[in-house]
Amino acid sequence: MTTRKEDTNTSRSVSDDKTTTINSADDSHHSSRRLIDKTFEKAKDNIRVATDEAHRELPRYMQTVTDNQEQIVQAARGIAENYLESQREITSSFQSIWTSFFDNYFWNSPKRMTETYARAVSSFSDGTIATIRMYNNMIFTNTGAIGMSMQYVKANTQEISRVLVNSAKMIEEATNPFQSRRD
Repeated sequence: MTTRKEDTNTSRSVSDDKTTTINSADDSHHSSRRLIDKTFEKAKDNIRVATDEAHRELPRYMQTVTDNQEQIVQAARGIAENYLESQREITSSFQSIWTSFFDNYFWNSPKRMTETYARAVSSFSDGTIATIRMYNNMIFTNTGAIGMSMQYVKANTQEISRVLVNSAKMIEEATNPFQSRRD
């Protein structure tokens, strides 16, 4: 009889050890899970802080872009105006110097040459202004494209995350068939 009682006590002791081991494993699992959750929450908080900071800086960045474009436009305007003024002075100088010479020796009058040259200068100025407009349009287009690209990246990242989470859950269920029984 004592043997049987001892066997029962031994069985309980072994059973208690298994329960303690399972409880210890569960505690370790839950502890690891809490640590992982805490780490990811901290990472999310860091992302929130970084994006909030970037968002607060947007007006400064936009002002910098606006100031830069304004400087480009003003510089182009100054260049075009200086160029036109210098060409006007050059044309006036040549016109007064060469008027009598060309009228006397060539069939092409200085007035006609001056008009042609003035049209060429005007055409060059128009080309410069058109180039500046194209540059500004490219900047605005690229800014819009970058914004749309970021939206697509966000949507695609969410979809990839969803697929990966579902895959991880399926792997967890497949490798741990007793998980659903314990919970």
